[in-house]
Amino acid sequence: MKNSIESFSVFGRSRTVRITACWLLPCWLLVSCGPSASESRIDTPTTGKINFSVDENVQSLTEQLVDVFETSYPDAFLVTSFKSEKEVVNDLYEDSSRLAIMTRRLNADETAYFESLKFGIEHIKIGSDAVVFVVNRENPDTAFKTETIRKMLVGEDSLWTQIDSASKYSHIDVIFDNGASSNLRYLTDSLMNGQKPGSNVFAADNADSVIAYVARNPGAIGIIAMNAIGDKDSELCTSRKNQIKVCAVGLDSSAAYKPSQSAVVTGKYPFVRDIWIVKIGKRAGLGTGFASFALGERGQLIVQRAGLAPAAPAERKIELTTY
Repeated sequence: MKNSIESFSVFGRSRTVRITACWLLPCWLLVSCGPSASESRIDTPTTGKINFSVDENVQSLTEQLVDVFETSYPDAFLVTSFKSEKEVVNDLYEDSSRLAIMTRRLNADETAYFESLKFGIEHIKIGSDAVVFVVNRENPDTAFKTETIRKMLVGEDSLWTQIDSASKYSHIDVIFDNGASSNLRYLTDSLMNGQKPGSNVFAADNADSVIAYVARNPGAIGIIAMNAIGDKDSELCTSRKNQIKVCAVGLDSSAAYKPSQSAVVTGKYPFVRDIWIVKIGKRAGLGTGFASFALGERGQLIVQRAGLAPAAPAERKIELTTY
């Protein structure tokens, strides 16, 4: 269960583009043959087929968006792969995908790489998610200061008695969903000041592995995305949430907030990150159509229903009749 934390740095890859010259065919031959097979496969905003890489921390939301989009446009096919953040970015580098959903924008080095290839880059914010801390249902400690969370992550506090002198638990095992997780990257950047995780921090395979480990080990604290447990109408989210306790976090443990849609919208919960569609390329194809859908009224209602904070909340019109 306790795997070592992997590196999550992303490095650009150079590429050689080979251009093959061909003889021009007579005009009458081009007319008689019609469009080529490759041309007939070009996608449009509502038709065609593209590969699509997604951070697994927003899998639940993405599945709902893709399902409704493909139902609305039967000739559209999004071949979706759910991976760690590092693998999603690598897919963009390798050109195996030109559309991604991530919990960050491309950084300066990544942007410079695609700009050097004269590729257009679009970042479309569709919502906001949160990094969530969960503990065993028997653990009474469910409210923490942000500084306490930092000390747990870097190994300064590795015993529960350092958190609560009356605690009956010994070692604090901190469990991430995987070593290349966007959750780990986010906390490293925003809370740990670039410090490496302590020896008490381990990587699992995914969010379900984290929840299962925490459910079995009273001394563990798990780190997952709110999207894994936020949808109140999802049986899977409800089942996950019933296995653990969700922790409240704040600058002071007496004024801590649990992650919720309202706490994310108001900024009261401290660990919030945005969800971005990253589109590589200037052409308005199927990726553009999906991004427009996700940011449109129906897409934003799906984000809201998933328990997350929509980027462009739908207006609610209320008519009042006076007598």
